[in-house]
Amino acid sequence: MAVIKKYSITILIAVFIITYLQGCGIFDTRSPEDPNMVRSNYEPPTTPDAVLRNLEYSIQDKNSNNYGKNLSSINYSYVPDAKAQQIYGQIFLSWNQTAERHYYENLISQTNATSTSKLFLSNKTTNLITPDSAVTAADYILVFQHKKTNIPTSATGKMRLTFKSDENAFFYINQWEDFRKNDSDFTWSEMKASFSN
Repeated sequence: MAVIKKYSITILIAVFIITYLQGCGIFDTRSPEDPNMVRSNYEPPTTPDAVLRNLEYSIQDKNSNNYGKNLSSINYSYVPDAKAQQIYGQIFLSWNQTAERHYYENLISQTNATSTSKLFLSNKTTNLITPDSAVTAADYILVFQHKKTNIPTSATGKMRLTFKSDENAFFYINQWEDFRKNDSDFTWSEMKASFSN
């Protein structure tokens, strides 16, 4: 009789647990993700390389919020390539973090969610200047398949990024310099100017 009673209590406990788990939704299937939802692969920017990865992901994911997070909110400066400076000097005169984010939001708004957007970096070198600053130089190819037919969908050049870290030891791009490799190249500076307004 004691065995039957113990068996009945065990069954009652099992039924209670299953009923409770079903009630809290643990067995429910989750809704599929919206394909138009902004993706995020952002990682804490504890090194200059982490910032570069965040930059690459923010382009791949078309995520303007994460793109802006790569830039220093204090004294961010952008130096366009010499030819772009000549042509678009007025645009770059007061270029700051806000202008940078605005250009990128414009670029995303002119691009389909499923279109290719990718940053390729090569010949990358990073030099630590001080424990809280570093400089990275790299060749780049930026591919962004936007809808503006009169503007190229890829940009090529060299960039030099100066990183500074804050009081939390997180690194940000403090200065971004763009360089033209060949006179006929369409550079990132020209892409930024083209989508600046």
